[in-house]
Amino acid sequence: MNCKDKIKMMLWNLGLRETIPASVINSVHIKENNEELVDIKQDKKLYFSDELQQRSAVYLRKSVYENIKKAQNALPNNYFFKVYSAFRPHEEQIQLWNKNYQEIKANNPTLSEQEIVNKTKAVCADPRFGFGGHQTGGAVDITLCDALGKDYDMGTAYLEVSSKTPTKSNGLTDEQKLNRSILKNSMENAGFKNYPHEWWHFCYGDRMWGAYSKRKDCFYGMPIQNGR
Repeated sequence: MNCKDKIKMMLWNLGLRETIPASVINSVHIKENNEELVDIKQDKKLYFSDELQQRSAVYLRKSVYENIKKAQNALPNNYFFKVYSAFRPHEEQIQLWNKNYQEIKANNPTLSEQEIVNKTKAVCADPRFGFGGHQTGGAVDITLCDALGKDYDMGTAYLEVSSKTPTKSNGLTDEQKLNRSILKNSMENAGFKNYPHEWWHFCYGDRMWGAYSKRKDCFYGMPIQNGR
């Protein structure tokens, strides 16, 4: 860990910083437990984004799904989970990266290559030199909706990048604060960790979860997909 990241970690441990440096997250050792991926699409209590509704199956690690079911039991009446992203194969992550990169490059012709890459990293994990939580099956992008599948007001749309994207943001209404609190508390009480820069991103068992849990190891790396 370099000196800059040591300072960041010191500030995080003191509660003066929300996020952990990527180098610390990537240093968490993976002790793969080979837990299976399970299809969560048939769960009638879960809602799915328009994109996921069109898929025949949506996968997460078995324990991740079981923890989501635990979190469901803690939700107030007329609050339900809607999943926007779950297990994402490495090939799909590369496609997502390329799509975002090209869009940002086209919309920002004066930016340098590094600036384009940095902007792309702000909305998408970089798959070129490793893998992120979604590729392990341990991360889920999730929000709250009503019984008709209408999203509750969380302050921003899913994947919207603004000053209100971090979980703890200024300028949120009381309703938005309450909805974020319901989401975060239900998920974290079931074992998940929230990525502080994205109110919708929760993880369990992957490197990010390990780092935010102050662990030196985790148990989800790239899963064996059994031909899927």
